[in-house]
Amino acid sequence: MEYLSGILAYTTATFPFKFHPLCSPLRLSHLMFADDLLLFCKGDVKSIMVILRSFSTFSHASGLQMNPTKTNAFFNGVPNDIKHEILQISGVHEGLLPFRYLGVPITCGRMSKMDCSILVEKLITHIRSFGSKKLSYSGRLVLVFSVLTAFYNYWMNIFVIPKGVLNKVNSFCRNYLWDGRPDFIRCPRVSWEKICSHKSEGGLGLRDSHIWNIAAMGKLVWWIYYNPDRLWVKCVNQIYLKGQNWDDYQPGTDISWGWKSVLDTKGYTIQSGYEILRQKFQTVTWDTQIWNTWCIPKHQFIAWLVAREALLLKERLLSLGIAVDADCLLCGKGIENHIHLFQTCEYARKIYDELGQLLNVALPATDLIMKLLKMRVSSRLQPNLVSRDVMWLSSVKLHL
Repeated sequence: MEYLSGILAYTTATFPFKFHPLCSPLRLSHLMFADDLLLFCKGDVKSIMVILRSFSTFSHASGLQMNPTKTNAFFNGVPNDIKHEILQISGVHEGLLPFRYLGVPITCGRMSKMDCSILVEKLITHIRSFGSKKLSYSGRLVLVFSVLTAFYNYWMNIFVIPKGVLNKVNSFCRNYLWDGRPDFIRCPRVSWEKICSHKSEGGLGLRDSHIWNIAAMGKLVWWIYYNPDRLWVKCVNQIYLKGQNWDDYQPGTDISWGWKSVLDTKGYTIQSGYEILRQKFQTVTWDTQIWNTWCIPKHQFIAWLVAREALLLKERLLSLGIAVDADCLLCGKGIENHIHLFQTCEYARKIYDELGQLLNVALPATDLIMKLLKMRVSSRLQPNLVSRDVMWLSSVKLHL
């Protein structure tokens, strides 16, 4: 392919070839990645003939030929008679925008919901392939972090995604976290805004796709500052900046929607832009008690639900019209809510007493739990006991 690139550079400089108007300042005739090739020129027959001559020279040297069935020509503002002649001499078909290149749609206008349909379909396919019914909340949280977020981040670093599509992305991630499916008709236990806050603020550290998409455009601004040799930056300098200093640049009224979205993030990095734009919440005191390296992830998530008072206990179920009463199922002597279940319930107190005897300590229940939280697994405590009986009780101190 490097040989083909050299042939194109020679023929476009030697023969009567007219560059595309937006590519002329950089004398850009083609882009290639692996075996994918994009060619740009003015819509006239002579320029097409130069390209076909380049292909002929390359074919004689390498034995490789263009496949007309997999090649399309895209036109804009070209008269129909010239368009018809170009299609005849080249033997290719006319293509329609958008088309896919490197996994993303290429279009000449603003991105639409229809253009992003492939993103939505692939997210649904990923979710349905996870086998989520066998995963705990913590397992699904890891998949949202490592797979789903990474997948749509690729798009968000390139385009400004329509809000309707971003709403679906947030919805799919939220629904998968709570139910393991892309569709979820019940009310989530914790709002998405709080889930997307930092762990120090009581959240899970996920990113809201709306805010992240805006902040991701800041990466393009960083390129303008520090990567002037990038082809995209050279195009920006030729088309928009035209020699102006970036800090003093004032855009005109005829700029594209994509360039305007980049200007909205001027002066920010991705991370700093996200921090400025995201909703802030008050910091909590219990985050380090839950999110640490020696807690079992499954129990971390349950403890987080307790700290957020988001367990589906009978008091909450009664308010939703699901349960017929709110009496505690363990002791029958109080209303089953978070404070009762983890602090005043007789069954919970018996567990605290047994743990105190096992550790040979005599401490009030709340101090005992704090002591257990600070202890690592030792020979005096079986790991299963710590993970099963201690960590789920870690929220006793969280509300005191």
